[in-house]
Amino acid sequence: MLSIRDEEVRTLAETVMRTSGAPNLTAAIKLALQREIKRAEQAVPLIDRVAAIRAAAIAKADRPPAPPLSEAERDALWAR
Repeated sequence: MLSIRDEEVRTLAETVMRTSGAPNLTAAIKLALQREIKRAEQAVPLIDRVAAIRAAAIAKADRPPAPPLSEAERDALWAR
């Protein structure tokens, strides 16, 4: 038996139950947890998403990326 003491959690579970057509709160919570686990397992790590965006931007660029600035060049930018 499921006992939900937190009113916000109960409201969220009831919303999932209504929108998903789950027959009861336990089924709604189980469904929400299953979906969240699946979403988390399929999530692409941020570093991989950024790498893909960077690769796409470099592919579209009309020239190669500039080399990193030296410390002196960075300092000169702040001095202006």
